[in-house]
Amino acid sequence: MSAKARSDTGERLRDAVSVRRPAASLRYLVGSALSGLYGLLVLAVVVAVAALSVVGVGLLLAGAASGLLRRWCDRERGRVGRTLGRRIPSPYLHPAAATTATAGPDVARHHIADGTLPRDLAAVLQRVIVGIPLGAVALLLPLLSLQSLALPTYWWTMPDGRTAEQFFEITSWWLALASGLIGLAGLAVWSIALPAVRSADAKLLERLLAPTRDQELRLRAQMEEQRRRTAVDVHSAELRRIERDLHDAAQNRLVAVSMFIGTAQRQLSTGTGDVATALAKAQDASREALAEMRRIIQGVYPPALAEEGLVPALGLLVDRMQIPARLRVDAPAPTPASVDTALYFSVAEALTNVAKHSNATECDVHLSWKEDNGEMRVITTVTDNGHGGAEPAKGSGLAGIGSRIEALGGTVTVTSPPGGPTSVRMELPCES
Repeated sequence: MSAKARSDTGERLRDAVSVRRPAASLRYLVGSALSGLYGLLVLAVVVAVAALSVVGVGLLLAGAASGLLRRWCDRERGRVGRTLGRRIPSPYLHPAAATTATAGPDVARHHIADGTLPRDLAAVLQRVIVGIPLGAVALLLPLLSLQSLALPTYWWTMPDGRTAEQFFEITSWWLALASGLIGLAGLAVWSIALPAVRSADAKLLERLLAPTRDQELRLRAQMEEQRRRTAVDVHSAELRRIERDLHDAAQNRLVAVSMFIGTAQRQLSTGTGDVATALAKAQDASREALAEMRRIIQGVYPPALAEEGLVPALGLLVDRMQIPARLRVDAPAPTPASVDTALYFSVAEALTNVAKHSNATECDVHLSWKEDNGEMRVITTVTDNGHGGAEPAKGSGLAGIGSRIEALGGTVTVTSPPGGPTSVRMELPCES
């Protein structure tokens, strides 16, 4: 491509961006106005419930009102975060309970105790007081400017050759030309100022919606406590599984070996029966016991994982799938054994769910590493083309994946709309 062609292409891209920026800003500010109108309703509900709480009746609705306010703030966090290009974390210490409308007064008490209620109310007021007028101005200014810009084309057709502009009455061509210039100036101000206004508004609301330093510290402490509790639960569940496998499988095989050897001893002492047959059965039972012990050991830490690493071990899992599956790996990096183990068993569980429940005809496992704020993270995504509808709350498999990953400070995101596809995304810090 020539330099002139590259320059023309770059200029067209800049023109497209310059057109999109005011349009995106207009969408954001109009959305802010609509959000402000909804926030006004939320504020009215909160004030009404607070007033009724004085006589005790409102306490029954405190949880619903608190949940309504938090959901409004969470939606605004998502919208403002998308505008600013960064995620705004939730400051709530009890996010799961906070969104449950029937959780009762405890939700409202947590809302007050964690210090987020005044900031949430301030965010709603900001949207009502600032967002609604800004949205109205952003929508009306270009319309009024276009009207002023168009007046020179038709003012002379009005009765008596005169018409009213927004600021003065048009009675001559010079005044009509001035009206057109005012319209052009209004459109210029609108296109230049709108992105700056959008950015300032989003940053102001971010300051109200983002957690404070103290809230971040409390959230971190709560997450660490939950992480330790989850790790203990996962470890306990793993110990119970191993104990169950040893009791139900290996122990039964060893009991069978003992019985067959005892039978052979009695046959030798009495000189009756076929001793060779009893010893052969004892040998078969011992082989089965050894095979069962190997299976249990592999369930604790697979040999392929210890000998070859995470990627080859996942490759073996994919190769054993009953449906066509493939493994894609991008920019592999070293990971600790705890992360390897968590990902291996989580992917194994996800693939088992695909094979048993999804009715999929193909499956894809994608493994990648990325650096986020100086921290290396490994991301694993298992995607199938099945019928979808998977819900972590209804399946112990997905819940187990979540517990295993979250115990190491990771996150699990399940996307499974009805009709598919289903995607299980697991993200873990490599320093776990």
